[in-house]
Amino acid sequence: MSDSPAKQACEACRRRKVKCTSPRPCKQCRSAGLVCRTSMQQRRKGRQSEKTANVLSELRSKENVQALPRETSIYSPSTGPRFESVTTPLSPPASGRCHFSRTAGLLSSSLIDDCSEYFFSRMRGTVPILQPCGFQKQIDLAGSCLHAYCLVTAFCAFVVTQTGFSVEYDSMNYSEKCSLEDFRGSLITEATEARRHIDPVTDPVRQSIIIAFLLYGCHIGLGNQRHAYYYLREATTLYTASALDDQTSSRQVDDDDPSEEGKLFWLLVISERAHAIRRHRPITLQVTSESPQLEDDINLPTSTAGFLCLVNLYRPFDESFLGQWNGINATCSIESLVQLQERIQNAVPADLDLPDILMADLRVSQQWLRIMIWQLSTTAGFLSTSATHACMDFRHPLQIAEDLCLATWKLSKQSMETHGIGLIEKLFEVACTLVDVMACLSVAGLRSSGFKLGPQDYLKHLCTLIHDLPGGRRRYLPLLLTKIRQSLSSMIAPITIHLNLQPYPPAGSSVPNRDTLSPIVSSQISLQEGLTGSTSTDIHPGSAPGNWMDSNFNYAEMSRIGDKTPEIDEAFLQYSSYFS
Repeated sequence: MSDSPAKQACEACRRRKVKCTSPRPCKQCRSAGLVCRTSMQQRRKGRQSEKTANVLSELRSKENVQALPRETSIYSPSTGPRFESVTTPLSPPASGRCHFSRTAGLLSSSLIDDCSEYFFSRMRGTVPILQPCGFQKQIDLAGSCLHAYCLVTAFCAFVVTQTGFSVEYDSMNYSEKCSLEDFRGSLITEATEARRHIDPVTDPVRQSIIIAFLLYGCHIGLGNQRHAYYYLREATTLYTASALDDQTSSRQVDDDDPSEEGKLFWLLVISERAHAIRRHRPITLQVTSESPQLEDDINLPTSTAGFLCLVNLYRPFDESFLGQWNGINATCSIESLVQLQERIQNAVPADLDLPDILMADLRVSQQWLRIMIWQLSTTAGFLSTSATHACMDFRHPLQIAEDLCLATWKLSKQSMETHGIGLIEKLFEVACTLVDVMACLSVAGLRSSGFKLGPQDYLKHLCTLIHDLPGGRRRYLPLLLTKIRQSLSSMIAPITIHLNLQPYPPAGSSVPNRDTLSPIVSSQISLQEGLTGSTSTDIHPGSAPGNWMDSNFNYAEMSRIGDKTPEIDEAFLQYSSYFS
């Protein structure tokens, strides 16, 4: 007996907009393996997206179950997980969506193990989004679940691109491709393509948020600011949507440790506010009484205590501050900025004793935020040379630079390498502000006295850090040297000598053949052609300097103060080949 058209379409056929037949179950539901039922309630006009999503979820669930027997063969009991080329169907053939094919040989078990070991031994205090047991479950599921595969791929791309992983493992004769841009790009492309084949708004939403955050970190590491902002907004939007829908099952990062739930929220808050300050963007996540709370106890593990300090650093930079920072809200007072400076100082006490990796992120972020507050004070016109509060003085960045240098001198290079390009960018912005202030000082104010350190020494140290840390020499050092050449030309030669680079020739002398110069010096000549100013290594004699905080201030140069540090974009990287 042939099927005849149904008088009333079932729910699945109506949602899928296909012809329904009788008797029940209808032909379409039988072929798709769906539950065939007819609602007796009167339908409302308009689109009911919730039931549509349920039908699509049923289709995906059935197809994933059918795909499991075909995909479990990628695991070998003797060798463990292997990620070969597997075609993963994500939607019924009738939908027209293409299938995702995994790249053979891209993810190896050794790469996953090494990335996991590096991340969980160093990054748990600053990026607490995953736990070892929960992540191991995702690795085990990666062969049969595209969501898990996308998470593992994005995780490896994040570790290889954003952290100091490649530096350490290159020294251990790890695979050379980890240091190549094309391999990093391949990992990011694989994770991005896999993400396009999953629905981010269906369970597990928490994994989708983590994937978006990891891709945000990847693009920050590559300098793709627009892409990074896109994924950051996606992560915060997904979190807001899942919180509003109260999807309890999606809130847990992993089943074994639900106490980690709140850390993802605060990590997104920190990342969004740091990005908003650097790029003058708005924020979406607000801290309210209903926001997840972090445990505050003196007996907390060091990683949790360090993350709590990081939260306390960024928590005051709310929508009100960013409104003033972006010029939207003009209401600002000296007292509020002074109180904000005090909160930042108290968030990371001077006597705090934590491992170097945690202290590197905390100290650099603390001094960078102090610089940002000072820049806002400059824009608001609150600074003077005889301020009641030290943080309202024109020379305050000199003190901040001193604090930053003393803090970083105590830290190991490896601890700063761990935090990748984000830490270098903060050092760069502090150095740019220091150059602006030094340009306003008299010659005597630039020099150090006796065994005391001065602004020149701080600038040399910051240049050394940017030169030595991975990514800084190619991306930020050309920009910083250009700024020094333009604003403080007398320092360009001492700094290049300090960095063991050939100095730029003094004004009036013949320029040597570029073929005989180092790539960095050739780069400087190309960047600075047409500029004037002395580059002699000698500082003009002046009176014996005393405390540099009391030195004379050049009021004619004050117009330089308060300019925002230059925007870092792909266009600035045209000179990067000279610093590879």
